[in-house]
Amino acid sequence: MLGKLIKNEFKAVNRLMLPLHLGLIVITIIGRFYIQFTVFNDPTWYLIAQQNVWYNIINALLIFFYVIALIAAALITWIYLSILRFRKNLFTDEGYLMHTLPVSASAHIWSKLIVSFIWQTIDVILVILSVFALFVNMDILRALPQGFAEIFRSFPDAFGVPAGVGIPLYLLLFTINSISGILIVYMCIAIGHSFNTHKILASVGVYVGMILVNNLISMIFSAVTGMISYGSSSVFIGTANNVPNAANFWLSWSFAMLLCLVTAAAGYLLSNYFMTKRLNLE
Repeated sequence: MLGKLIKNEFKAVNRLMLPLHLGLIVITIIGRFYIQFTVFNDPTWYLIAQQNVWYNIINALLIFFYVIALIAAALITWIYLSILRFRKNLFTDEGYLMHTLPVSASAHIWSKLIVSFIWQTIDVILVILSVFALFVNMDILRALPQGFAEIFRSFPDAFGVPAGVGIPLYLLLFTINSISGILIVYMCIAIGHSFNTHKILASVGVYVGMILVNNLISMIFSAVTGMISYGSSSVFIGTANNVPNAANFWLSWSFAMLLCLVTAAAGYLLSNYFMTKRLNLE
């Protein structure tokens, strides 16, 4: 039954996700052609830029609209998949039908989580590829092997572990952190909609409370270890003590992973509990 839920979920969200990301691809292709013919194929473009103020204004506006398109695609994807779709499908009028299906609340959570995570991953990849495709040229392509080699060579000096160890572990951490973020939003919606009134306001209040608790834990860890936290829970770097880089890496990675796993587990278990025991669709 989970497979059918995932299939139907993809059908529902693809109505927005496919046109949104196809639009991003089209914008990237148009932008690439513009840059190719006005910059890369015209060695005098910088002379035109120095002499023609309107040329600079047009280019600045085009870059501005491109950046806005990237931000819009990322925000719409996150807001729709993590918040709007989950709430609308399970806690509004659609919820009366969804909760009559012979499936558990956990199946609903897993189907939404899997589809949301896949599409958010696709969104991140497409945004990165869009920026790369827009500005890449032969000089950059020729410099890429040397650049990657330098990153791998300097990685142990910066983080204390080989790149072959550190990069996969950080990718795993960011993956768990993304899943945790989605589940926390689900949990806040489920708790908020157990109230009789002001459901959306209650959901926002629970979310703000979770962020404050998460940041407090991170601040305590930073104060004890001397490490500086970046982001809600994912990265801790630097130390006030004479701790070797390797110990610094494993300590920070382990704490961040533990925090992500705890918040993910709390998000899932509380979402499942409130959808099973405290469901309120009135």
